[in-house]
Amino acid sequence: MSEQISPKRKVVIFSILFFILVVLPAGSWYYLRGGLNWRRQANAELQDFGKIRGAMVIYADGTKENLLKSKVCVLHFFGKNPELSGENRAILDIGKRLVDQFGYKPGMDEDHFRMVMIAEGGTAEFKTHAQTLPNADMANWVWTGGMGSWGAILGNAYDAYCQKNGIQPDAEYFALSDTSGTIRRFYNALDDNEVKRMVQQVAILMPK
Repeated sequence: MSEQISPKRKVVIFSILFFILVVLPAGSWYYLRGGLNWRRQANAELQDFGKIRGAMVIYADGTKENLLKSKVCVLHFFGKNPELSGENRAILDIGKRLVDQFGYKPGMDEDHFRMVMIAEGGTAEFKTHAQTLPNADMANWVWTGGMGSWGAILGNAYDAYCQKNGIQPDAEYFALSDTSGTIRRFYNALDDNEVKRMVQQVAILMPK
């Protein structure tokens, strides 16, 4: 004699099957679709605003190396003789966090990230604070001069970025370039939401 399934149990079984066969796939699709749309939007924001220049180092044996070649770079232009203002302190501290997150760590096969600070001179307070940052002298953190060429490259690219997006220029900004040296986007260096977006887009550009 076959066992009869009670109406209540039928409802429970149907509910479980409906959840497994309908609700879970729909939820997964919605979640994946949201992630895909977010990534498409983030990629759409990354455009072409020209090329950065190199940062050359000459070793004792005479060989030369471009420290920025094939690297994802976040760049900031301090200019000549920067002071340790509240803004500059915040920018240096953001640089430290970026190197902590994306820089080379022991055991990694490759290092693909450079934090590029462009400055000439600086007050004693500025230099002291920069030197106290634990990773400021590591390979992932590059200090470079060349005020004229860097100023022209970043200034012209930033003007083009602001005009294209219909925004007012910010006094302090970061530039983001990919491994080909192409400037892809600019960010207000003192806006938390802009810095957060920059971190997301650095992660997108980093080679897998």
